[in-house]
Amino acid sequence: MNKFAELHDVSCIYHELSGETLAVSNINFFVAEGEFVSIVGPSGCGKSSVLSMLAGLTPPSSGYIKIGNWCSAGDHIHDQSDISAHKNSKNSMPLTGYMLQHDNLLEWRTVEGNIMLGLEVKGLCTKKRREYALSLLEKNGLLAFKDYYPRQLSGGMRQKVALIRTLAFSPGLLLLDEPFSALDYQTRLMLADDLAQIIRQEGRTAILVTHDISEAISMSDRVIVFSKRPATVKREFTIELGDDLPLIKRNHPLFKDYFNAVWKELDYNEQT
Repeated sequence: MNKFAELHDVSCIYHELSGETLAVSNINFFVAEGEFVSIVGPSGCGKSSVLSMLAGLTPPSSGYIKIGNWCSAGDHIHDQSDISAHKNSKNSMPLTGYMLQHDNLLEWRTVEGNIMLGLEVKGLCTKKRREYALSLLEKNGLLAFKDYYPRQLSGGMRQKVALIRTLAFSPGLLLLDEPFSALDYQTRLMLADDLAQIIRQEGRTAILVTHDISEAISMSDRVIVFSKRPATVKREFTIELGDDLPLIKRNHPLFKDYFNAVWKELDYNEQT
């Protein structure tokens, strides 16, 4: 199994005038290349902090993170032998796509202008990449809306445009932070199917943070359960529900067993 992203004894401490807050404590897990992993846990436990570190926005306070040949290391590392070759490496971070809860589309740019934004910012707006971005619009039934403005789109369409914008520069790792939370339930179910299909077709490696247990189970190869803050990995579940789309997986005979097992871990956390 090719480990694409790894976290080794990672901790994250936020420093404020009022004191220090330990958000994440000695987290260890990996994501294989092409795997879809979901992270669930109590509110405020540090799930988004882990995504921020994986995105390179926040350095770990201790331990280290490796994505491909890139490494981000904290001040204290337990196993110096494993990281010494990477800590001073000049390898650049693999292209990483980070999709947030809100679509954050620019209202004064068209759909086409929005999906090209990341390419423009990263200096990757070549003819080939523009054609690829437009092909994603076409595959997802949005090419006819390329000259529309965000205010003319439904919530689900806006979020799909945000996803295509994230995929347009072919990120090696896709980070998804509650991407459906602002949508109504029906749209959420439909978009989960669309997202899972896109990620599967594009062969992306993805990490989803969500509070929705059913969403995590139906979309993922594995579900990682975090403890209450400071987050640690409490348990991992390998999900074996076949290769169907998420909505179909929810009807699988084993689905409720996975749900109950994950819920038990979360319920225990919230009561302690």
